[in-house]
Amino acid sequence: MPLTPALSLSRLILRDFRSYAALEARFAAPVVVITGENGVGKTNLLEAISLLGPGRGLRGARMGDLGRRVGEAPPLPWATSGRFETPIGPFDIGTGTAPDGGPERRAWMLDGVAQKSSTALAERVAAVWLTPQMDRLFQEGASGRRRFLDRLVWALEPAHAREVAAHDHAMAGRNRMLAEGRGDAAWLAALEEQMARHAVAAVAARQALARRLNAVLAGGQATGAFP
Repeated sequence: MPLTPALSLSRLILRDFRSYAALEARFAAPVVVITGENGVGKTNLLEAISLLGPGRGLRGARMGDLGRRVGEAPPLPWATSGRFETPIGPFDIGTGTAPDGGPERRAWMLDGVAQKSSTALAERVAAVWLTPQMDRLFQEGASGRRRFLDRLVWALEPAHAREVAAHDHAMAGRNRMLAEGRGDAAWLAALEEQMARHAVAAVAARQALARRLNAVLAGGQATGAFP
């Protein structure tokens, strides 16, 4: 009996994204291979798909750099949307340049309804990718490995994305206060309390995933050279 995937992308629509002025692609097979000459937009297509989940996509690019460029003009506002099929029915996710903000402001849509943040996306879709640029993941700094681990955690614990983002937001506020020489001890203490609370939750989720992966490996459930 063939296995039915829990989640699959059946349609992708792009508008003024990277090298694409407009694109509508439909997918029916469980595995899709994209081929083409260098520079035709294969990685751009994958990046657009990666932005339909939480985070900044497989390139980690600035939002203002994702729009299509025409001549010397600034990048155009961009958008990408996807229809996902699940055993309990389809849903649509969209993201792109916010209509009421600058190029770095991002908007999210779920089934045509605007969302305040990407949290709703994280509860529906999670993606993990391996790219040639990641071949030094286990040789260089720990920050890249943490980001990769976080993407694995998001696939099982959607709230993890919110904990990581809240920690980073509080840390950015704390660092800004210190850089500006503002000595409000109470405000600094409040920010550091937020950082600690969200960091504990994030670390606990990472450790829980590591235990689950170790149990799978110890139980002989992994197949092939890459589990």
